[in-house]
Amino acid sequence: MSTSASPDLHAFIRDLARRTGELQLKRYQDPGRVREKGPKDLVTEVDLLCEELLISEISRHCPQDAILSEERGGAISGSGRTWLLDPLDGTANYSRSNPLFCVCVSVVEDGRVTHAAVAAPRLGDVYHARLGGGAYRNDEPMRVSPTSRLEDAFLGADLSFFGKKGAKSLSYETPALQRLLGASWQIRALGSAGIRGAWLAAGYIDVSIGTRNTIWDYAPTALLVSEAGGRVTDLSGRHWSLEAETMLASNGRVHGELLKMLNPH
Repeated sequence: MSTSASPDLHAFIRDLARRTGELQLKRYQDPGRVREKGPKDLVTEVDLLCEELLISEISRHCPQDAILSEERGGAISGSGRTWLLDPLDGTANYSRSNPLFCVCVSVVEDGRVTHAAVAAPRLGDVYHARLGGGAYRNDEPMRVSPTSRLEDAFLGADLSFFGKKGAKSLSYETPALQRLLGASWQIRALGSAGIRGAWLAAGYIDVSIGTRNTIWDYAPTALLVSEAGGRVTDLSGRHWSLEAETMLASNGRVHGELLKMLNPH
């Protein structure tokens, strides 16, 4: 397979995400066995089938590349390319035939996300970006929203009513969330980090907040939002990297207000 800057590689990534989404659609109302791999963390038979498709195709076309996938694991290569895969993001939604689910595919090299594709087949969309090449929904260019005040902003975050002791997740009792709720217009809890990031890049929402380092979900958001004209940091305002534990992505215009709300001291 060609170099990371090649349009051919990007076309392969985009097509692979699309084909994986088609597999999800075929089993949309028949997810097979659903089990809980952790507290409130589901995996279905379709997760595993999608992962098998992704890994087999990547291994066939790019045999030298490393792969880090949600279910099988793996590691980021110290040199060369690594593929980050979430075969079925929004599994809880999918298990209930909720249309907000997707597949996330991204490529990293030298610590940078160079390609990303998020296919949401029930919505008919493939969101994709190449470093330095812009962000797109299908074939249409994407730009972040023009919202300039936090009080007019839609925030995307997946929240819990029951905060876990010691966890960094946002619950309704979290003081930072209470501040954001009071300062913003509305919060959107979509149940899919991949779609949340793609919708931010498309201008449908203004902010995406991530509080767990699920890098296969965060990496696509980082590239899509940056290429669509937005800003991506961690929750403290530091530059987002593959090692970051949290993510704050926005249209850029409300980022300063967000950081003040999240870090008041």
